[in-house]
Amino acid sequence: MGKEITNNNTMEVEKKKPGIATTVEEALSYTGFGKYNFSLLLICSWTLQAMGLDLFGTSFVVAAAVCDLDLDMQKRALLTATPLAGVVAGAQLWGYFADTKGRRLTLSLSMSIGFMFAALSSLAPDWKTMMVLKLLSSTFTSASNSSAYTLLGESCSARSRGRAMLLCTCSLMCAQAVAAVFAYPILPLEFSYPIEFLGITFRPWRLLALVLSLPCAATACLLQLFHESPKFLVSRSRYEDALKVLKSIYSCNTGKDANNFPVTKLVQDEEDQSSASQGSFFRAVWEQTAPLFRPPLLKNTLKLFYLVVVIYMTGSGFVMWLPYIMNNLFSVVESGGGEGMNLCTIIRDSTNSFVVADNSTTTTEICNDTIQKTTLLSAITYGAVASSANLVLSLTCEARKRLAMMGIIAMSASAAVLLNVVPVPIAGGVFFFMFLLCALSMGILSVYFVELYPTSVRGTASCLSVMLGRSSAFLGVNAIGALITANCETTFYVWSVLLLSAIGMAWLLPKDKVIKEYEQTKL
Repeated sequence: MGKEITNNNTMEVEKKKPGIATTVEEALSYTGFGKYNFSLLLICSWTLQAMGLDLFGTSFVVAAAVCDLDLDMQKRALLTATPLAGVVAGAQLWGYFADTKGRRLTLSLSMSIGFMFAALSSLAPDWKTMMVLKLLSSTFTSASNSSAYTLLGESCSARSRGRAMLLCTCSLMCAQAVAAVFAYPILPLEFSYPIEFLGITFRPWRLLALVLSLPCAATACLLQLFHESPKFLVSRSRYEDALKVLKSIYSCNTGKDANNFPVTKLVQDEEDQSSASQGSFFRAVWEQTAPLFRPPLLKNTLKLFYLVVVIYMTGSGFVMWLPYIMNNLFSVVESGGGEGMNLCTIIRDSTNSFVVADNSTTTTEICNDTIQKTTLLSAITYGAVASSANLVLSLTCEARKRLAMMGIIAMSASAAVLLNVVPVPIAGGVFFFMFLLCALSMGILSVYFVELYPTSVRGTASCLSVMLGRSSAFLGVNAIGALITANCETTFYVWSVLLLSAIGMAWLLPKDKVIKEYEQTKL
């Protein structure tokens, strides 16, 4: 693909005189797609995955730390959801930092500091300390949520940009599966090393927390091998630096001398200039956000934000409880029990602590923090299925996005009912997986945020959707822990009704044909 693009560009260059003065966007078309872009794609994908490990890997660490940290369901829910709060806290800050200081600097700095806090969390003496450290680590690593995409997209030509960013997105979908791959050989280990000056015992779950932090440090180091975004440099009026970056990308991709790059001067492009507001920072933010909540955008904003709340509460909320639910399921199934029980009955009857009678006069509470290998394998399987399905949907459902979303949500709603009414444990696990696949709608929602908003407010709308989505997931994780304990069956029935309401809201979205016509007329 890279050679084909390069050859086409070379033929075009030969027809022109040397010494072209052009915009950075057109200059990128001469760089082709080769080793530099492919390597940057891998690093940006790994950076997103490192953030995902910091977020979703916490659910495995917490599941194995219930005894050492003395966690009840409330504490467990709060600790599991804390990284999601970090994403919300850091989203706006890192977006501003990336736009003013640079994409690569933002990623390198945030991932380095995020690594330090994530690594320190493995030595936390209690759950409160761990919660604070995970909040700080996720606040920093959340910078990759936008900066990784931006650095990659602004370093590729328009022809290859969309596919590169699509492939980058898929890496985040399988983050929990990768976390389970790391957990599979580590959690079954049996070792215990007391660290007296910290007052802790270093056990496998602490080693897992440390290992999950290492990709953050690795990506921060590897990012030093790459250049700053040439578009960012142009936006700061650093034209000579941007031209040097373009020449380097051209040389790496084509194998030719950098001096052969046909562009010798970059000219100003209005879209690449940073827009400075005359008022305060907060006024600028308000002026950028307010149009989303005024006609004619208000209707679409309300519809999409409602869908964001429901889908993120379901997909991201319940997936954080996957290790807990599947571990209870497989603990019962592998012991030969569970006959005639649905998933909720198993969850209710299986607890992490139980009481053993001693001489019929005293009782001893024994804590069980064992994670079944089948639990980890199920998480790996879910991640593989979800990421593969997301890739297929992204490539095939463009003309039927609305129907695809309605179909996915309907499947999830049906699964929520079936896992209650089918008294077969393994079937309950399968239906729970189908229920979680509601998360596939997230990718379709992101497309709607691009299609239904004009360029001037598109970035703001997408940023707000991420913040609202992660906030909803944070609330969902905490609510789910309490609701499942109180009344598991009712929880899933109520959630199915909530999903049905989301289907109705999706039906009210503009049809794909209408969107296509709108795209042809809007600015």
